[in-house]
Amino acid sequence: MAKSVVTDVIVSRRVLWIGAEAYPLSNIARATTVKVEPPRRQAIGRFVKSVVTLAILAVAAVAATTAADLPTGDRETYETGVAVAALVLLGLFVLQLSGVLLRKTYYALVIETAGSPNTALVTTDRALVHDLVRMIMEAIDNPQASFHQQVTNYIGQVGDNFKVFGSGNVGKVGK
Repeated sequence: MAKSVVTDVIVSRRVLWIGAEAYPLSNIARATTVKVEPPRRQAIGRFVKSVVTLAILAVAAVAATTAADLPTGDRETYETGVAVAALVLLGLFVLQLSGVLLRKTYYALVIETAGSPNTALVTTDRALVHDLVRMIMEAIDNPQASFHQQVTNYIGQVGDNFKVFGSGNVGKVGK
């Protein structure tokens, strides 16, 4: 489980503060939300490939014992060993798959200025990030705007460098 920190998001005197980072509102060209999902499809694909490969190897190993003309006791011991090894590997594959499937989906607040886009914070609350985007963009148009919001931020654990370019981008988690 990723550790989190509470980050203050403040708009005051035409400056957006996200933790210790300051963004003058006049320099913000765009604020957007990026969904960062764990690679669930890839994990399921790897799991299926691994299980199929394991099944083929287990069947081949059992077939080899039959063809090897071993005494019955030795053959049963060998087949039991193959079954135990296959079950242990299957358990590891299931643990690996469940680790990916149980990971949370994160939502990143991305602030674009004249330079490259910057992931300002990452949280699991989609509605909160959407609200922050709306409030930031409203604050750009309203010189009197101010707000203060505390956000559970996972930026250090999820990855703080997103490459966000083009339409329909879903971001990238870097570890």
